[in-house]
Amino acid sequence: MKLFTTFFGQSKTFKLMPINKDCPYMEVIYDPSMEMLAVLSKTMKENYEMLPKLDDDGEIIHSKKSRASGKKFKEERRLVKVPQEYYLIERAEQEEFIKEFAVNADTYNWKQYLDAKLAGSSNIIQEVKPEAGVITDKAGKPLTAVK
Repeated sequence: MKLFTTFFGQSKTFKLMPINKDCPYMEVIYDPSMEMLAVLSKTMKENYEMLPKLDDDGEIIHSKKSRASGKKFKEERRLVKVPQEYYLIERAEQEEFIKEFAVNADTYNWKQYLDAKLAGSSNIIQEVKPEAGVITDKAGKPLTAVK
């Protein structure tokens, strides 16, 4: 597999892509927000998924009222084939996997993403102070509800 730079959500990160047909994985991506390496295998499994319900024209059928899930369309449960997924959460295991499977692990600076912590965001809750009735961000500023 070959390491390359990409985005995941709002963060810059890295992925691994297979470079030959013998590779047992179809994709590997590092999620910096969870500090987790997600590995998608070529092994497929059947899994039940909730999918949008479609009309005869292939359009999503909207529900008449808001559902408990917050979705405004109807869904149906379907059996679909999905890749087997593995989630590596221990840094030592992540490093071992990358060193074993990435052909450019010695020349690509992948550790910068493992070492980078998410920049302090004002939306990250630091502490709940029940006696004061205030929830603060990392900087200690009170958070207000967004409507």
